[in-house]
Amino acid sequence: MKQLLALCVALLLLVDVLPAQTQLRVPRISQGAKVFQTIGLSDVSITYYRPGVKGREIWGNVVKYDEVWRAGANEPTLFTFSDEVTISGKKLGAGTYRFLVIPAKSGDWTLIFNSEVKNWGTVYDAKYDTLKLAVKPESGPNEEWLSFSFTDLTPASVRVVLAWEKIRLPFTVEFNTLAKLQSSVGNWQTLNSAARFALDNKAYMQEGMVWVERSIALEKNPRNLQTKAELLALGGKKADAIATAEEAVKLAKAKDPKANTEGLEKLIQGWK
Repeated sequence: MKQLLALCVALLLLVDVLPAQTQLRVPRISQGAKVFQTIGLSDVSITYYRPGVKGREIWGNVVKYDEVWRAGANEPTLFTFSDEVTISGKKLGAGTYRFLVIPAKSGDWTLIFNSEVKNWGTVYDAKYDTLKLAVKPESGPNEEWLSFSFTDLTPASVRVVLAWEKIRLPFTVEFNTLAKLQSSVGNWQTLNSAARFALDNKAYMQEGMVWVERSIALEKNPRNLQTKAELLALGGKKADAIATAEEAVKLAKAKDPKANTEGLEKLIQGWK
């Protein structure tokens, strides 16, 4: 009887321990990472795993020349684009793509965007290749853990850099930010925001003036008049800028005699 009781207790203890054991997680040697960047009105995200150099000879040894490499470890390295993108002059539709690299001992390396994204990182089928481009590798300080980063950000483009060991693979992705802005049809606030975007980035200035004029046509107010005045000033039309800004001050005071127009009045004095 005592032996049976002891066996029951042991079984109960085993039942308590097993769930805890099945939930145990072990850190991966190459840990996961995700980087994200907004470019104008579009987004890019990169999901990947980061192998380390760990004193090894990487190029030509760990990563073979002239063979397809998953550009990371474990699961496939994935790029997700929210909109159609142009990469080094070649168009690629919105969506998620497996990213691969073919290193070369000399000359350009090949970068591949492949539409098959579900299989393990080493599984590759060329029939799903959607875009290929040649990139000249650059040298840099040692990068122990493989990384992707974004540099040289503009309202419409960004430079993506893959870095590992002393190799850098840079390429530029571009979105048609202007087309997205032009397709935006909304209230005066949306149009004014688009014009402010052009103003703040000193880009699409001609379109910015069109947007602010459309905003004013919907509802003239101190905010969009100020935007127009600043666009005019930036374009060298100081007299028109002053007249427009003074109209904005007058309109603000008419609506609220206590309105704070100090910032706008400073702009006027600066232009004078």
